[in-house]
Amino acid sequence: MLRIAIVGSGMIVPQMIDAMQTVTGYEIVAICARNREKASRFGIPHVYTDYAEMLARTDIDFVYVALPNSLHFEAAKQALLAGKNVLLEKPFTSTVEQAAELFALAAERDLFIFEAISNIHLPNFHKLRELLPQIGPVRLVHADYDEHFGRYDEYLAGADIPVFTQEYEGGALRDINIYCLHIVLALYGRPDAVFYASNALGRNAVGTSGVATLRYDSAGLVAVCTASMDSDGYRGFLFQGEKGTIRIHHLPNFSTKVDLMLPGQETQSFELNRYEHRLCHQLEDYRDIFLARDRKAAAALEAQTMLVMDTIVRLERSEPARG
Repeated sequence: MLRIAIVGSGMIVPQMIDAMQTVTGYEIVAICARNREKASRFGIPHVYTDYAEMLARTDIDFVYVALPNSLHFEAAKQALLAGKNVLLEKPFTSTVEQAAELFALAAERDLFIFEAISNIHLPNFHKLRELLPQIGPVRLVHADYDEHFGRYDEYLAGADIPVFTQEYEGGALRDINIYCLHIVLALYGRPDAVFYASNALGRNAVGTSGVATLRYDSAGLVAVCTASMDSDGYRGFLFQGEKGTIRIHHLPNFSTKVDLMLPGQETQSFELNRYEHRLCHQLEDYRDIFLARDRKAAAALEAQTMLVMDTIVRLERSEPARG
């Protein structure tokens, strides 16, 4: 049984609580948030407003960090220094250096730290990887997470929404395009060149939508990852190969169905995710890695997180200054 403490009370927290109550092997024992009343609504036995006080508990195996993006590093570091394993919401940290420091600290203390990212743990993603050779050399990948966020209109009206602030490092690239990037990078590794262009809308000039282009020269492949929080559009993935096409349905963090389309053949469809809840499969993997003390599997996830952080920073640096 993994005993969990949560820090944060944002929109992702009730989703993660539901997932942890669905997957066997998890028990949520405590939560810490600035707003005690809000945190109390989740029905967790022990509620704190002092993070250090919660970390002093001796019955915590993992701390799930679900704070705004810019607060991830310090909260995770505090938990590791307190001897707790960490499940850290995406995007992992602000910089590559911060990510490396957290992984080094966890290793030094014989602890585990995982990035909470759902889609690379889905059975449908594993099926995609298995099917790719059938469509021959892939030349184009289209990855799209386009969804008009309900709170976008509140932001335009003047509300302070963390996901739409530079202070908390919000925006489409780090908050939702990261799902597209995780899939592409897990399949193809570090791109030779990257380019990013975004719409910086509203008073905070935060990137509310944008396009990330990843070029793989030796593979003859270009991946185009788009994400928008200001408008609706296409949702899913399209892998265009010389001998066929694969489509993944729904938002990239759900990936509900995989279609294999080969010339002259009927479309083959696969729906292999065992849970309707998109967060459950990753929790199974983290639980199993932790209980088995599987350092090899943990190292593979660490390498993936470091690659994603490196790519995000490269993309941000590639964007031309606005005129």
